[in-house]
Amino acid sequence: MQDELNTISPDHQDKLVQQFEYINDLIANDNIEKAVELLLELHYADLADFLDNVNRKYYHIIFPALASMLNSEVLVWLSDGNKQPAIEALGLDVSARLIDELDIEDSIEVIEALNSELKELIIAKLKTDKRQQIIEGFKYPENTAGRVLEKDFVSLRQHWTAGQAIDFIRRSNISADFHAAIVVDSRVKPVGTILLCKLLKSSRNVPLVELMNYEFMAADTNTELDELAFIFKQYALTIVPVTTKQGKLVGSISIDNMLYIVEEQAESEFLHFGGINNSDIFYNLYTTTKSRFPWLFVNLVTACLTSLVINQFSDTISKLITLATIMPIVASMGGNAGTQVMTVTVRALANREITSTSTKRVITKEIYVCTLNGLLLAAIGIVLTYVLFAEIKLSLVFASAVVVNFTIAGFLGSCIPMILNHFDIDPATASGVFLTACTDAIGFFSFLGLAYFFLV
Repeated sequence: MQDELNTISPDHQDKLVQQFEYINDLIANDNIEKAVELLLELHYADLADFLDNVNRKYYHIIFPALASMLNSEVLVWLSDGNKQPAIEALGLDVSARLIDELDIEDSIEVIEALNSELKELIIAKLKTDKRQQIIEGFKYPENTAGRVLEKDFVSLRQHWTAGQAIDFIRRSNISADFHAAIVVDSRVKPVGTILLCKLLKSSRNVPLVELMNYEFMAADTNTELDELAFIFKQYALTIVPVTTKQGKLVGSISIDNMLYIVEEQAESEFLHFGGINNSDIFYNLYTTTKSRFPWLFVNLVTACLTSLVINQFSDTISKLITLATIMPIVASMGGNAGTQVMTVTVRALANREITSTSTKRVITKEIYVCTLNGLLLAAIGIVLTYVLFAEIKLSLVFASAVVVNFTIAGFLGSCIPMILNHFDIDPATASGVFLTACTDAIGFFSFLGLAYFFLV
């Protein structure tokens, strides 16, 4: 039986969904006792998934029944949109007890999702030490190392031997799992890191200075998380000490915690391509609408500007109605080419692959690539449009407009993200709106302009 529990079967997710449906039916039929029994058998991450998807009207039934036996980690794994309803259903006293059991970075994550009134009430109920640590954590800006640093870490003295370090770890009250420790000097400044496996394989009398890694990277509390994610990935780190501006060690960020941060950063970048700043499908209607509206409004404005370009050629279109059927093709092709360039450029910016010395080379390459693709597609387009409309001049105008739009799309697709990044505007969020407007406007202008001169 235990082997079955520890083995991931191919239909694990399907079985979990079936179990959720069964528990949901039990709750709907007022069989709360059986439902609670099955819920408590779930892993805390699976329990959080169930609570994310169950009807919220059941929260005031489920949470009080689970309160005395609920794993505090469930609050962390709940989606941000459901953390507040869960806290309200549990009540202040139970919620404060559960948050007190969490690591400081997890406590901050839970409290951060609450409104200001509930946040203050919960913080006031916490133990003094935890309250002070949370208040200190909120002093740091969002998306910085200070918000996510771990207070439960291992620091070893530089002058110790391996034996002294092992004895210290055995005597310590550190509850969190760890893979590495930080070595500090007499002023509590990090001087190196050491892997636990290396420490355990060494003789007791070997000094730590012979075992520790001197090529470590430290971050101060104001280091941004995207910068931290890059450092972890670039240098394959296991742990990063977090220090004050004066260099004193105040916490750490381990690879375990960093995996979640990197995942959140990647998800955020992905959502920003759609102009969405918040991914939580469990937020209420107002919050979701508010988060999506701004860039949709910008898109409306830029679309109106594009329509003005088309309006300038209304007489040209009326004289040759075929133009109306072809011009969207030019704009669409240019937009797709620009999006390819934009995606590559935004990714390169996020990974710090573009520097001041490589900017010109990157832009030039993308222009050449787009121009070459434009020429190839223009050649194909000449044949297709001639077959469809039997007008060689129209085909040549179409091909010329494609080449022009592709060339400019290569330039704008690489330049727009770089310019936005230079002005500290998230290129993943804003680039798409501006790029689409530009490629549409230029596509229509180039095609209709050429048609005006050569066809009408």
